[in-house]
Amino acid sequence: MSEMQILSVAINKGGAGKTMVAKCLSTAAAHTGLNVLVLDMDTQQNATQWGRRRKDFNPLPVVRFTTENDLPDELRLAEQAGCDLVIIDTPPGRSTETPAAVEAADLIVCPFAPEVDHYEGIARIVRLARTTGKPAVGVLNLAEPNSQWEVSTARGVLSGIGLAFAPVVFHRFKVHKEASLKGMTAQELDPDSRAATEIADLWKFIYAEMQVCKNASLQKKVAA
Repeated sequence: MSEMQILSVAINKGGAGKTMVAKCLSTAAAHTGLNVLVLDMDTQQNATQWGRRRKDFNPLPVVRFTTENDLPDELRLAEQAGCDLVIIDTPPGRSTETPAAVEAADLIVCPFAPEVDHYEGIARIVRLARTTGKPAVGVLNLAEPNSQWEVSTARGVLSGIGLAFAPVVFHRFKVHKEASLKGMTAQELDPDSRAATEIADLWKFIYAEMQVCKNASLQKKVAA
């Protein structure tokens, strides 16, 4: 990854697991050797608190709280510092922080639980992504293990609203909560778990998507 990429994790609904997905992707990326920064824009600062618990275990990735007004400066400083990847964790609900994070992003990841109100929240993010011309992908999170119905339903809903559906599903595993208490992720606490495999697979998919976004951006620059 030769230039800094920005990944925004967003959905206009609480309880979708945005912070969990941001933590999992950031640590997976850091373990591959990338210089990763997590910017926490949620005033609850769950990601920031996780970062503090994590310091005794591993100081990477770096986690910082930021506001909408400070976001441009944080991104500029991250790029100057040689950061490879910035992951922005956004707040739930309608806020000005989420549009700012979406506008700054190279790729938007929309985690959602298999619930009707989450599907409605995704639709709003899809409209925002289209308005800003940003690529987005939906990630089914908190699915019940072995529930094919939830997966097929989610795939159908996303197809109907025109949002790409990630081929990796995050299931509801207790190890995610256990890891968070220690400032870790499931991939670190139990590397042989199914949850760890899902994290690794989702990161591989997201990394590939970011390379596509980066190449498309470079082509636009050349054409201009």
